[in-house]
Amino acid sequence: MPYPSEAVAGIGTILAVGDSGAGAGTVAAVEWGTSNAKIRIKWREAGVVGNGKNITVAVSGSSYVKTTLSAAAISITVPTSATVAQVIAYLYADETFQTYWDADYGASPGDGSGTITARTVTATSGGADGAEVFTAIAEVRSLSGPNMSAAVIDVTNMESQNRTREFITSLIDPGELTFDLNFLPGNAGQQGLFDDMVAGTRRNFKITWSDEDASTWTFAGLVTSFQPSSALEEALTASLTVKVTGLPVWA
Repeated sequence: MPYPSEAVAGIGTILAVGDSGAGAGTVAAVEWGTSNAKIRIKWREAGVVGNGKNITVAVSGSSYVKTTLSAAAISITVPTSATVAQVIAYLYADETFQTYWDADYGASPGDGSGTITARTVTATSGGADGAEVFTAIAEVRSLSGPNMSAAVIDVTNMESQNRTREFITSLIDPGELTFDLNFLPGNAGQQGLFDDMVAGTRRNFKITWSDEDASTWTFAGLVTSFQPSSALEEALTASLTVKVTGLPVWA
């Protein structure tokens, strides 16, 4: 007997763009001291990139000495009478510190009035990357692609059989994704795609197909075309092109 088709209607397919983990994750840090003498020195950006950077604070004499203050490590000597607040002010006076680091009075903060204590060389830890959040692109009407293809190399030779050419595949071109949407000029997500094109920002994209398993294709891409359109008695629309970079992941 004939079997019914398992075809699925396209309505319900979702195209989403990732935030690259922006605002997610935790920062790496070193914290020590108690009560009002607590201090925490942190790598400015969240993620594992901040782990393993050495912090050393010696307490001696009456002067500040900056042995090392770089993107990789901090090693300073501070006066024996220096408070946490004074040390933090000293650190923020350095441009390199402002670029790569942050400091505060700890996760459960005091007020910084206590005298700072020494810290032998300790690596920053606790930095973790956040899970990327995907947000659906508003009012997509249709999409096509990525139109992947493999290059072909002709390897025909004198020993090829039956006077027939032989071929092998070479590099895969992941192609492009094209999609049309109802253009919403005030929509932040659609504006973000335009901004990404202008800035040359690479984003991760995810297609969630309309099958019962909600299968997905996830890939990185660059917005290369954003073309709005307006016509009498028709909705505002826009056509976009994303150049895919790397092979999509099918899940």
